[in-house]
Amino acid sequence: MSDYDYIPKLYDVHYDAPETDRQSDEFFWATVGGCKQRFNIHDYATLYRIPWLYDIALYHNLVCRTPTEMSAAIDKVWAAAGVDRSGLRALELGAGSGAFGHELRHTLRIPHLEAIDICPEAAEAANRDRAGLYDAYHIDDLTNLSPAAETTLRKAKFNVVAMASATGWGNHIPLAGFETSFDLLIPGGWYIFHVKPNDPDPECIELCAWVADKVNNGALKQAYRGSHFHRKSSNGSDIYYDVVVGVKQ
Repeated sequence: MSDYDYIPKLYDVHYDAPETDRQSDEFFWATVGGCKQRFNIHDYATLYRIPWLYDIALYHNLVCRTPTEMSAAIDKVWAAAGVDRSGLRALELGAGSGAFGHELRHTLRIPHLEAIDICPEAAEAANRDRAGLYDAYHIDDLTNLSPAAETTLRKAKFNVVAMASATGWGNHIPLAGFETSFDLLIPGGWYIFHVKPNDPDPECIELCAWVADKVNNGALKQAYRGSHFHRKSSNGSDIYYDVVVGVKQ
């Protein structure tokens, strides 16, 4: 398992005790340019403007292991299924600054990898901190794609659509975005995502029901589902999510 040694250790990050149990209410302090500043963990636009700050706060300080946990699970499924990776064309949803994309490209050896995120600063961070990782990075809203983006994404004929840590809490991909992404995947393609079960957050509840419906109605053949360590909360407790790997029917 990677310790994310390629991510530099900067900024002297320290977390506040969380104000609530909501993951979106976690704050930390970081010394940037000699100035101590307070940040919300999900204020993506602000965090991505500062080189590596989001990655340092998550992967070093909260020991997030989702990218490596997910890639290890996917690798086993694909090895067992005899997947020819040379022909894989992947779209990563809510790609952010590219930590999961790094695993998709370098661990899973996906030759063609595109990204989509609603946040322009995410693309700037990925291009700055992980230059050349993506073949294309689309800035658009999956719930309301521009005609040009929709045409481009459909022409790509993705046989992998994957996402990590981009669900729930009112500031991630809504259910309509997942429906659009599922539609962009060609039949027989791999749909891979991350969901937190048994969570009171309305968006998490909606997505869990959506997943169950896709499996039950035969639209998605589930090849794997397992609980994996996500990261530590700033109060020190462990957070687990389910990794789901399925094939669109």
